[in-house]
Amino acid sequence: MHNVEMEEIGGGTGPSQVSSVDSKLDEIDNLIRTQYYRNDGQEKPNMIFSMIGDSNNLVPKVWPKSRLQGSLTYALRATGKSWILSRGEPTKISKIVREMVEEYVYLETPSNSMKSPVRLVSIPSKPVDDETLYFDLPEKYEDDKTNEKFLLNLNGGQGLSEMEYIAFRLELEKRLSRPKPKDKAAVVIVLVDGDLSAIEHVKLAVENNIPVVIIEGTGGAADLLAKFIPANKNICLKKLLPTLFGIYLDDSKTAELTESLKSIKAKESYVDVFDLQNKDEENFSAIIGELVHRTWSSERASKENDSEEHARICTTNTNYTKSYCISASWSRDEIKWPRTNNLQTSWLLSFTSPFSLPLDFFFGFSEYLQSRKSHYEYPETLENLDEKLLLAVLINNRTDYIETLLDLNISLSDENINNLYKISLNCKEEKTRSTLCRKQQKEKDKESILHWVIRDIGGHYSTKLFEGKDAHKYAQDIIKNMLHYKEPLENQQKAECYTKRQTAYIKRQFSLQSILLWSLFFNKKDISTMIWKRVANQLYTGLLSTVILSKLSEVARLKDALLADQFNDHSKIFKKRVCNMMDTLSQKDREDTFIILDSLVTVWKIQAKPIFFAYEFQLYDVIAHPTSVAWMDQKWYNRLIPNWKRFIWNVKDHPFVVLQSLCFRFLLHYVLFGVVLLMYSYFLLTPLETYKEASMFHLLLEIALYIWTTLDFLEDLINSLGAWICNKEEETRRKSGFKFLFQLNDMWKALGLLCFLLAVCSCLSRMKKTETFNLTKRFCGLLLIFSYLRCSRVFAIHRFTGRSFMFLRYMSEHLVQFLFVMIFMIIGVGIFYVALLQKNESMTTFSGKWSKWKIWYIIYYPYFQLYGEIFDDKLGFSHDDDHDVDWSVTFVSAIYMLVSNLLVISLITAMFTTKYEQVLEKSQIMWQYERFRIISDFRGRWFANLDVFISPITYCRYHRMEEDKLSDESVRNYSHLQILQYIMAGRSLEK
Repeated sequence: MHNVEMEEIGGGTGPSQVSSVDSKLDEIDNLIRTQYYRNDGQEKPNMIFSMIGDSNNLVPKVWPKSRLQGSLTYALRATGKSWILSRGEPTKISKIVREMVEEYVYLETPSNSMKSPVRLVSIPSKPVDDETLYFDLPEKYEDDKTNEKFLLNLNGGQGLSEMEYIAFRLELEKRLSRPKPKDKAAVVIVLVDGDLSAIEHVKLAVENNIPVVIIEGTGGAADLLAKFIPANKNICLKKLLPTLFGIYLDDSKTAELTESLKSIKAKESYVDVFDLQNKDEENFSAIIGELVHRTWSSERASKENDSEEHARICTTNTNYTKSYCISASWSRDEIKWPRTNNLQTSWLLSFTSPFSLPLDFFFGFSEYLQSRKSHYEYPETLENLDEKLLLAVLINNRTDYIETLLDLNISLSDENINNLYKISLNCKEEKTRSTLCRKQQKEKDKESILHWVIRDIGGHYSTKLFEGKDAHKYAQDIIKNMLHYKEPLENQQKAECYTKRQTAYIKRQFSLQSILLWSLFFNKKDISTMIWKRVANQLYTGLLSTVILSKLSEVARLKDALLADQFNDHSKIFKKRVCNMMDTLSQKDREDTFIILDSLVTVWKIQAKPIFFAYEFQLYDVIAHPTSVAWMDQKWYNRLIPNWKRFIWNVKDHPFVVLQSLCFRFLLHYVLFGVVLLMYSYFLLTPLETYKEASMFHLLLEIALYIWTTLDFLEDLINSLGAWICNKEEETRRKSGFKFLFQLNDMWKALGLLCFLLAVCSCLSRMKKTETFNLTKRFCGLLLIFSYLRCSRVFAIHRFTGRSFMFLRYMSEHLVQFLFVMIFMIIGVGIFYVALLQKNESMTTFSGKWSKWKIWYIIYYPYFQLYGEIFDDKLGFSHDDDHDVDWSVTFVSAIYMLVSNLLVISLITAMFTTKYEQVLEKSQIMWQYERFRIISDFRGRWFANLDVFISPITYCRYHRMEEDKLSDESVRNYSHLQILQYIMAGRSLEK
């Protein structure tokens, strides 16, 4: 995120230098003198957090790092000026701390300030290449630098053994806690995860009166201490060590470890435990405050603990060679684990632990950590080893190892991405053997259905995908084809940062995007969650994932409802995730959130603006989200207060702002439309003549509506085919034909097309002179009716009337569905009537003029019987001898009216009641969606459709803007939005 310039305190340690703690104490004094007590006006830190626990633990554990980062951030914000001590090496804890500090500095430092509220002191035990260690977080724009260097690099720990390094860190913590005899600083050690050496660090810290906070739930030494300290009885370490650390100690070393734990427990007043899973960030801050106060109170009560000489003895007498403090691995000579051949991925459950069967991964991971140290000097060999292990855990859904490997910044190359798809698809293509049990057979059937789903949505691209070459490319083509999108335009906002960190970030993003798309295809919920929070453009990626999974669910439902429900559940998870992220973004910065929603983004060759993508695929919950509603209010009222009364009053104070608002355009548009309709209504009440005979006044009354309707239709056409017609900027890159079909799904657009056709017919029918002009009057009358209906859209923008329109619209759809069912009964009964009422002669149903067809006579009687008309003179019964109505007609008529009036009408009433309740529950969401439709229509439209004539100007302006190069400010804003999304994506997962 930042191009960090590190201040190095002390020189490097070469092989010829003495590797001892005492020889490096001067570097600590130099740090305190030059950085703690600064002469440039900088404040001294109010609190110093020392983060320990970096290790290569053999037993990985997945825990919410964003929760830890949030807790630390809350404590930093409450403390003010702070320091954080960290190891600063490519390990999980150092990476989490560094990422948290960068986020905090980025968000909390005012734009006009040159001082950082927190400083990170890195104390590596070996040289570290800083550029590529933390590239999960996007890099800030390269010209955005502050004079304040928030990162300090203390080289005093380099060249020391593990125990010497602990002693050096402890000495640093002691010196910072009392930098001068009369000065006192609050130093707190925070233990996260950690191997057995961390226990020794905690033991020495409490002996020197330094408080320690243990983060329970992170695994390793933290969980061991969290279990041991509050326990009333002794805990069997021989059971805990293999499960927490993956090691085994002999009796003597176990006894030494037990003594260390008891020593810590004896000073438990200096130790407190924070349950990461069950406590919030406020508890963490309170725990630290209470612990510091308790520690200082104990020091005042015990004068002997204030002796500096006593403290130095505790450190210098430490045995630096205690072997039990270093994590050991299983002896490969004693334990031989046979490899599992032909492992079936479907056999593994969604829940896994490091010791879930088979144990190949546990022992493989142990070997991997050992070989990683030996191949550290050979990057290519190490990278190949990394990718093979990541590929294996992805295929077998071992989420615990996936999280650990991703924290080590391991990515997949193109070749291994191809292997990922190839192995997954080959598993699906394997033939079922007769030796498989019934449960395995069911799993195979499920896999074959998933295989069919990919083939069905992919078309000819799926064939290329199954070949295993350029898998990610063809997977993107499948998505693009499924959603009917065109090739994306060149990304207009690409940060031109060519630093080493940026290069590594781009490479990693390609790998993460590929893995995420694969996890969607194969419905890997846990993996998709881990990857999503690390990719770029999390908001748009979440929306796109929601739609992809929904489409997969629709196709899967054709063969397997259970698999379809699984895809649908996965889709709902992403939708909720997006809504949570919109909450967190809006709480942090609403204006930036609006920019993110309205910025063109490309993911997997799908290019669109997030909010318009949600609208296009009818994601009602996203459109009706409070953040989206706030965006609509801003566009509708042009940043004025979203209230009709106040908006009208603002005409006097802010006339130009009001005139430019969409609200004013909309109202003026429909006021003029109403005037045109009144003119046309007056025209229809006058005698019709041909165009040559009509007066200019009557022509004006008539043609005004024709011109309005034509311009309205052209405007709708430009909205759907705008990029193709006038090359205007698009909200989405969906294919024009599908955009047009989507527009027709809108009732108002369909009415616009119908009115345009009626206007054309009205004009053509006036060409021929007749005595009555009945045909013209029919077309003109229908045009007027549907135009009035279109003008009623003006009421849809108000909350109350708009929700009423939702009821009318969806009830009408339900009524049409009911009529499709009733039409068969009506035709059947009508044919029975006609067959018995007419004489024994043939009848041609569709002969003659269309208005005289017998089909209208057939449906006439049964249709009106639905409304209670009995037609007694035609279908009734009489005692007169000359009455020629067949008795069966009367009988069928009575039964038909009984069924239609009592049963069918009662049924449709019940159906409408149910539909009413459903629409009532969702009417607010549906109305907001309709409101967004109106805003998107008038976003590029002027009143009276005058913008149709402005399109050539828009065309030239768009091309001129396209030729301009992006300014540094636009690239800087793009980088800022990427960073903001990454930070808020992690926080949103906590919800």
